[in-house]
Amino acid sequence: MKKKEKRLIAILLIILAIVLIIFFVRQNKNEGENGTGVTDSQQIAKSEGTYTETLDDGTVLNTSEEFNKTKTYNGLEISNIQYTEKNGMTVLLADVKNTSNTAHSLELVKIIVEGKNGEDMAVMNSIIGDVGPGETIELNASMTGNIVNARDFRIEKSE
Repeated sequence: MKKKEKRLIAILLIILAIVLIIFFVRQNKNEGENGTGVTDSQQIAKSEGTYTETLDDGTVLNTSEEFNKTKTYNGLEISNIQYTEKNGMTVLLADVKNTSNTAHSLELVKIIVEGKNGEDMAVMNSIIGDVGPGETIELNASMTGNIVNARDFRIEKSE
């Protein structure tokens, strides 16, 4: 190949890469204009306070009894649940204890947050790490936006 041909191929490859990047950025933007991956029909209004209380530092804490009950998932016990929002970031923290006799391998899960009438408000993806029998690790899931005013949640295997 001549030098001109190599240069032309390199320029065409660069243009192709730029076009692909623009396509994927626009695709991701269309999936969730609020930057959370939540579609427009799933966007949640500002917390009304039905299941929340605001702490002195401005943190909004979920106080729903259903939300904060211990949950089970595949031999794991999810407890000590803290679900808060501050500065536009909603965070779920919980202890995950393996109550089975076998090790639990790293797994991608989705946390479906439910509203007042049991409707799905939002989905947060998270990872439950390796947990040996009797061991406890921390679960951490977060989402940009205020979805703290929720009645309950459930955990399912991510597909």
